[in-house]
Amino acid sequence: MAVRRAAPPAWGLMAVLAVGVAGYALSFQFRGIDAFGVELLASFYRRPWAIWFHMVFGAIALVAGALNFRHDLRRARPAVHRRIGEAYVLASWIGAAAGLWLAMFAFGGLASRLGFSGLALATLVTTTMAFAAARRRDFPTHRAWMIRSYALMLAAVTLRLQLPVLASALQGFAPAYVIVAWSCWVPNLIAAEWIVRATTRRPGATPRAPSPATPRSLPA
Repeated sequence: MAVRRAAPPAWGLMAVLAVGVAGYALSFQFRGIDAFGVELLASFYRRPWAIWFHMVFGAIALVAGALNFRHDLRRARPAVHRRIGEAYVLASWIGAAAGLWLAMFAFGGLASRLGFSGLALATLVTTTMAFAAARRRDFPTHRAWMIRSYALMLAAVTLRLQLPVLASALQGFAPAYVIVAWSCWVPNLIAAEWIVRATTRRPGATPRAPSPATPRSLPA
């Protein structure tokens, strides 16, 4: 039987925020497009199917990605980890493709359009790189690209945390939206890159022996 470690607090916070924002995104099915703010209504009404694909599959990717960062799930149930990962990749591709289409008409002009287009393209690229690495069983590379991909997916969370603060500070939705088109994902990607570099074992490095006090998995 295996000794299971409790999920770290950071994962718990990330999962709560991801599930909360996913639920908010899916709520438009019940509340209608009007729930997302008068500034965005014109664009949303012209492209309802793009909004549907972006919201629904983005929500799926948020939840699937959070689940797949549970190390105990990956170790104990690799087949489940793989299936959830496949769902994440497919949902990310569809959500990001819809987001790229919507970005071409984003509120706020060219600056917003470039910001959200960059987010969508970066999500497509990082997710594809993660998928390709998994297919060739290069799991260290897969892990690095998946961290980058999910950091970009979490832009949905950081956008909703930042936007009301920026709108209040700048006394207007329009200037806040232009800033958040970039600030919701660029810092996330920088943080992801720092995590990748800080946690990637250097070639030739000798792994440290586990501390006797550290719980270890026991064979079944």
